[in-house]
Amino acid sequence: MKNDQIDPRDVALLRFEMIAPLLEPDLEPAESALRREAILASQEAKGEPISARTLRRYLQNYREQGFDGLYPRTRSDQGKPRVLQEELLKAAVVLKQELPRRSVRQIIEILEGEGKVKVGILRPSTVSRHFKKMGLMELEKHVKAKGGYRRFQKERPNQMWQSDLKDGVYLPDPKNPNKFLKTYLLAFIDDHSRLVTHAEFYFSEKLPILEDCFRKAVLKRGLPEKVYVDNGKIFVSKWFRIACAKLNVKHRVTAPFSPESKGKIERFMQTVDQFIEEARLVRFKTLRELNTAFSIWLEEGYNHHNHSALTTEDGTLRTPAQTFNTNATKLRFVSMEELRDAFMWEDDRVVRKDGCLSLHNIEFDAGPEFVGKKIEVRYDRINPEFVEVWDNGKKVKTIYPKGARLQIMDSPPISNSASKESPKNSRLLDVLEKQGKGRRKQELGAISFRELGGDSGV
Repeated sequence: MKNDQIDPRDVALLRFEMIAPLLEPDLEPAESALRREAILASQEAKGEPISARTLRRYLQNYREQGFDGLYPRTRSDQGKPRVLQEELLKAAVVLKQELPRRSVRQIIEILEGEGKVKVGILRPSTVSRHFKKMGLMELEKHVKAKGGYRRFQKERPNQMWQSDLKDGVYLPDPKNPNKFLKTYLLAFIDDHSRLVTHAEFYFSEKLPILEDCFRKAVLKRGLPEKVYVDNGKIFVSKWFRIACAKLNVKHRVTAPFSPESKGKIERFMQTVDQFIEEARLVRFKTLRELNTAFSIWLEEGYNHHNHSALTTEDGTLRTPAQTFNTNATKLRFVSMEELRDAFMWEDDRVVRKDGCLSLHNIEFDAGPEFVGKKIEVRYDRINPEFVEVWDNGKKVKTIYPKGARLQIMDSPPISNSASKESPKNSRLLDVLEKQGKGRRKQELGAISFRELGGDSGV
């Protein structure tokens, strides 16, 4: 019987029976390896050999799609004109020419997300061959690092975070649209899972952005046991080290001129170049637009996307989010108030005759009882809504600005006005946004029958 006459259900069943020994729960890694070798040897003896890679693919397809994932795939052009494949390749070429740095994987993801081809039909090898034929594939340049270093990975989430700063795109100055300001990306990444706990673009590269980014990361993912940073001015500042000490977070600095020791954050920052290329296509007008698009790319294009360095014992790829959540059993969380207190700045000020003091060009009403006295003040630089007055290690009073609530320091205000010219779209970012909505909808709907009270106890 010819292959095209075989019932696909029979093929899927044979594949399931083949991988069934590897699907047992709590299978030890050593036993799993022995069983894989036995399966491959058995197929060889039957005259139906398969590769270890094919076996891993069957396992991954079953885990992701169930029994349906084991059905044989048919050629995308079987029973259809070859022109369909040619049209898809032409569409892929347009995407490559629009942004040459787009990877084959990203281009296929765009075409699948736009509904131009079903998932899994257009193969990366096919697209790569076509791009090479047309001279669109850039040769990869591998630069060997001087000296060697030991690869490492922490055993659990939040055991160590790495952080770094990267130049971003230019945006119009909110105060002067004819002027452009450089943005800076600050990111924290979990060493164990490669999950980016938080990352954001800012107009400034001064210290308060580190406080802001770190706070948001901690509120979302819990406290790390250690932060690993380079010798940049904001990373080794006294106030950041004090804040880490108050939160019981170890502060460690890399040796000078050794970026490879922070390899995971360095590699992520290289991956961000993909987003920056897309962002230049869109030409965002405001910092808010840029960060909204980046947060979508970060979650769908990175945190919830399979990572080549994250594999299970059977070779199945995992996402940073899956890896983080699977082992996130002992996370430490703190309140927003505890974070604020950890980052409170301390300074001395003399109260003038009118009972006021000046702090970073902000006037605070200290009261007549402090006139002519030097007092210790503690305040939050991220959001200076109030100042605490301390004396001999005790808080004696909270004072407030004389005027209205002020903007966050060291960061130009975000313009909410709509731009006259709507941004040009990035097809990749549009696809990722659609995927994000689908994933969140699926997660909200993933409530077990037991949780709904439907378990009969049988």
